[in-house]
Amino acid sequence: MRHPQWIAASIATSILFTGISAQPSSAAGNTERQAASVASNSAAASQKLNFTVSDVPYSSAEYKKIIQAFASFDGFETAYVPTRMITGDSFSRVGVAGDSVTFFFKYMRVSVSPRDYSHSYKGTVVTLPESNNVKGKWYKVNGTDMLTFPLKDRYVTIFAPYHSLSKTKLEHVAVDVSRYAP
Repeated sequence: MRHPQWIAASIATSILFTGISAQPSSAAGNTERQAASVASNSAAASQKLNFTVSDVPYSSAEYKKIIQAFASFDGFETAYVPTRMITGDSFSRVGVAGDSVTFFFKYMRVSVSPRDYSHSYKGTVVTLPESNNVKGKWYKVNGTDMLTFPLKDRYVTIFAPYHSLSKTKLEHVAVDVSRYAP
C-alpha cells in the first residue's frame, strides 16, 4: 500500500474508533439557517427523494467541545460544523484524530481536515446537489464509500459507517457544513 493511502486508511480507522465524548444533543442550542430559501429548497428536493433533512440541534456544551477540538490545531482553529442531517439521525460527539476534527452522528461521520486524502484513490467526481456547482469525489476506503469535497481552505469527508445512509442522502447533507459563527 502506498504511503498516502496508508495515511488515509489510518485516519478513516481513527475516525471510526476514537472521539471525545460530548453531552447529549438538546434543542436549546438549535441554530437557525441563515438562508431560509436554501433550507426550504433543500427540504423540498429531499422530500421528492422520500427523505427529509433537518437542522442539527447542538447544545452550548457541544459547541464548546467543537471549538476546543478545532483549537487543538495551530493554524486550523476556525470551527466548521455540519448544520443539517437526515431526519432521524442524531449528533453524538466530536473527536480529534490525526489532523482532522470528526463529527459523530448515529448514521454518518463528517470529518474536516486541512488535507485532501482522496487524491490517492480512484473514484467518481460528482456535482453535489443544492451546492452552486461544488464538486466532490466518491471513493472507497476499506469497503466504505467516502465523499470528499473542498470547503474554503479545508476538505470535508462524509461517510456512513456500515452503509447506514445511501450516497444520495449523504450528498444532500454534505454541503451543509459551514463556519461556526457564535
